[in-house]
Amino acid sequence: MQNDQTFTFSRSDGFRRLGDVFDAAGYSNEGVAERLGIGDARSFSEQSMPRLLQATEGGTPLDVLIRLFLIGSTLETAAVEKAVRPMKLAEWVEAGLIEVRGQSTAGRLEILPFQGMRIAFDQPRRIQTGLAEDYVMGIGSSTLTLANLTVRRRARAALDLGTGCGYLAFLAAGHSEGVTAVDRNPRAVRLARFNAKLNGLSNVECLEGDLFEPVAGRKFELVVSNPPFVISPETRYIYRDSGMKGDEITRTIVGRAPEFLAEGGFCQILCNWAHLRGQAWQQRLGEWFEGLGCDAWVMRSDTLEAEAYATKWIRHTERDNDDRFERRYEQWTDYYRREEIEAVSGGLITMRRRSGGVANWFRADDGPEKMLGPAGNALATAFELRDFVEANRDDTTLGGKCLRVSPDARLRQCFQPGESGWQPTESLLTLERGLAYTGTIDPYIATLLAGCNGKRTLEELIGEMARSVEQEVAEIRPACLEIIRRLVERGFLMAEKIDV
Repeated sequence: MQNDQTFTFSRSDGFRRLGDVFDAAGYSNEGVAERLGIGDARSFSEQSMPRLLQATEGGTPLDVLIRLFLIGSTLETAAVEKAVRPMKLAEWVEAGLIEVRGQSTAGRLEILPFQGMRIAFDQPRRIQTGLAEDYVMGIGSSTLTLANLTVRRRARAALDLGTGCGYLAFLAAGHSEGVTAVDRNPRAVRLARFNAKLNGLSNVECLEGDLFEPVAGRKFELVVSNPPFVISPETRYIYRDSGMKGDEITRTIVGRAPEFLAEGGFCQILCNWAHLRGQAWQQRLGEWFEGLGCDAWVMRSDTLEAEAYATKWIRHTERDNDDRFERRYEQWTDYYRREEIEAVSGGLITMRRRSGGVANWFRADDGPEKMLGPAGNALATAFELRDFVEANRDDTTLGGKCLRVSPDARLRQCFQPGESGWQPTESLLTLERGLAYTGTIDPYIATLLAGCNGKRTLEELIGEMARSVEQEVAEIRPACLEIIRRLVERGFLMAEKIDV
């Protein structure tokens, strides 16, 4: 039995009944993790496959569903028929979930139980077939990074641009009146609709179209996008290749997003950008935001030389074919040389629509090594802190402010043995939540921070420091205030009306 995978049911109660089958079997993140003896349903690997098969050899409905939709095994049709009761096997074939060939049945999708949801997407092996162009990815590391950094404020309307299987849209549905999920891949749109119905999300609409075309004239308080950002000379995979030159897909989204953002709204793009020969990447990206009416923060997470970047992405699809890998590697690296691309960085671009007041600002730097827990609110707070810094560029104005240390800040000191006992070697300032920045700090600045209780002005504290080091206030004030500004930007110090 075959079908064209419409990802729907002819019966109006099909999705409810499908959910009932999963519930009855215990096909949840907790149920799967317990059965497989792993941390969560995402954490198994091909290397552990023999152990996973052994763990699911009992033949229960849960075992059958795990083998169908996570492990990717082919099973006896009779066992599957029993596991899906009271639904009929034909209903699951109709929805495109399984493929039946006589006495053998296999899953046609992965269905991952994760964070209280069940999310369907294409099996990795599909990318090796001739049907790979419209391949729909699952919940990868880039998706989870963007999810962790998304600003989770109440929104009237949110947009997921390049939704894929719909996961980011579904998270936004929890704090938005309505969410629109857009993708140019028709298969992705069908799967996202399937997933929305499977998870009972009535405030998510899924539309087919390129970038912002399906939502012309509309405004959103939140736009999230994990687009096909890979910088490649190919157009083989919709999920990976934009078909645009270089990093033009990212620049296009940046340029068009302000038109669709409500005042104060955020647009967040998980993306790659090119390092062009002879240009600093910070300066090049800064030019993208000129005149857009948005504040912007580019947070870099990693950088790869062009050759290493090509290897990474070609291996993603050409794992076991060295001949194809070599041909594509030459094609990709020739392309980078022609375009003068020396390296590629990845990271998050966050834009906030803001009119009036202080001129719009641009920030580009490296993100923290760690992000502890959901960090979207910390990122939104960082925008307010940068606003404070921009409004207090004058040293006299800033010196009159009373700041307080973040409750998430921690000071750790290292010592080494010396002739007269333990000698301090390093003071480390860290944040224990959100954007967990860390860095060494001068002991005198550490003492100044200890005095930041929200009641004493920076001018007073700098005066005390000057007396302790026997220097004039005027000599140390500019350097101290510049350090203070950096500590504010990273969230170690809070302004009067800004909370973490």
